[in-house]
Amino acid sequence: MSILIVGTVAFDAIETPFGKTDKIVGGAATYISLAASFFSNKLRLVSVVGDDFPKESIQMLKDHKVDTEGLQIKEGEKTFFWSGKYHNDMNSRDTVDTQLNVLETFDPILPESFTR
Repeated sequence: MSILIVGTVAFDAIETPFGKTDKIVGGAATYISLAASFFSNKLRLVSVVGDDFPKESIQMLKDHKVDTEGLQIKEGEKTFFWSGKYHNDMNSRDTVDTQLNVLETFDPILPESFTR
């Protein structure tokens, strides 16, 4: 049995009371894929990134047995970006910036190999 993961593969900038990042790989689909790789080796990802997304990060997903055939790479476009600031309790946060970029016009395409 395979697991189909459809969601965001993105860049995040996160600030907490304990530290700050500028631009790191993030997105729900990224984290779901990595977490699920501990339980299944038949993961199929459907998402979109711009050509600014690091090839090493796509390889990282592949190394975790994530099938990235459904990951669209849009030439000349930027990857979805989210920036947030977490409060002291680490349960609440404020969104500082959201740039939809490629996500704004994303039309998920399910590769034929994912339907078998």
